[in-house]
Amino acid sequence: MVLSHTTNRSSGAVVKRLITAMLALALAVSASQASATEGASSRPSEVNAPVIVKSLTDYPGRVRTVTETQKAEIREVIARLDGNTKFICTGARLASNPYGMNIAVRMRAKLVCEYAKSLRPDLSYWYQTKITTHNNFNGRVIVVSK
Repeated sequence: MVLSHTTNRSSGAVVKRLITAMLALALAVSASQASATEGASSRPSEVNAPVIVKSLTDYPGRVRTVTETQKAEIREVIARLDGNTKFICTGARLASNPYGMNIAVRMRAKLVCEYAKSLRPDLSYWYQTKITTHNNFNGRVIVVSK
């Protein structure tokens, strides 16, 4: 295809149409491939449960127990579950924190998961710690349900 240098506006429109057509074609091909492989799977169709992420309210001082505010937040997350089967509690800490902080946030995450399990024992629970670079997440527990 040869484009004239004198019609910049029309050549830009042609390029936009060409890109749009290519994207539409790529989407159509990927959709047809997805529908073709959909029936080939031997696994039962999975429920698309919403992923819920909640950073719980910060702990006051050196407290390790789950506060009433946090319990209310956990109940709120549990109420929003729709086909979710997993509940993950992650204690976050800065890399510069001492090892004792790792133990503390792991204990906090474990207690959050235990409280959630007392409300919904049918879910799969997992607790862990992760290092964060964000000061505002240091010492907090982040809850994920999927």
